[in-house]
Amino acid sequence: MAWFFGKNRGADLVVKVKALQGLKRKHNLECLDQFYVYLTILDSKATGLLTVNALFIAILVVFLASGESIAERWQIRFSREVVELQLILVGLSALLCLLVMRVSWSFLAKVPTAPTESAHFEDELTRLANVIDDRTHYYWIAWLFALAALMLTLAWWSLCLAAVAAVVLILWALGRG
Repeated sequence: MAWFFGKNRGADLVVKVKALQGLKRKHNLECLDQFYVYLTILDSKATGLLTVNALFIAILVVFLASGESIAERWQIRFSREVVELQLILVGLSALLCLLVMRVSWSFLAKVPTAPTESAHFEDELTRLANVIDDRTHYYWIAWLFALAALMLTLAWWSLCLAAVAAVVLILWALGRG
């Protein structure tokens, strides 16, 4: 699987869209419309993930700045390295989301100024299919980075909650005597 390499990375998408439009070979404009729908969906998903990343970054920065005092107040363990790793993961996720949402201003750049036949659109369809393929993978990797940061948070809090629960259980058992 060559995700980011090769000139025909997303070419299979051209075939799929044409197949979706029926066995009659309709005008390539419908393929272009379909591709832009895919790009809009990817843009919406990346915008949502970027919003989650922004909130997560804000919380992590506050915790990084005053984590030691919060840890002392709640009597929990604070690991600056874990918070920094989470910030790196979420930052990479946000960067990849921005790559998904970027606008390519060269719309129909591969189509001649005065196209005379349907074949003139094939290079543009391949280019758009490659863009969709790249941005799908950027989004997927961004989602994995955000998920990894969330898993670190849950694991860290789970350890803290497990420790608190153990202390409560021990105190309860000692109180029952």
